Amino acid sequence: MTDMQSFRTRIDALDTRIVALLAERLDICREVAIYKSREGIPMMQPDRIRQIKERFAAQAERHNLNPAFLDQLYDVIIGESCRLEDIIIDSMAEKAVV
Repeated sequence: MTDMQSFRTRIDALDTRIVALLAERLDICREVAIYKSREGIPMMQPDRIRQIKERFAAQAERHNLNPAFLDQLYDVIIGESCRLEDIIIDSMAEKAVV
């Protein structure tokens, strides 16, 4: 039988992986912001956001997860991604003006 510490150890290991994956995702978003800035692409891409949310709603069903939970989670992740992109794009625009 597994004891409580074993469960906690497994959860902690998963949490570490989740944080590393989120960091990797945000690193890519930083690269995207630089690309968007250089190419004159608007930061906000509503169609892309819709696609992401639809994809994860479908994945929620396949993995027996609450779709509302994933929707809320991705609202937070997308919000942070947009915040970082705004900062980078604004910073690059300021440097271009100088």
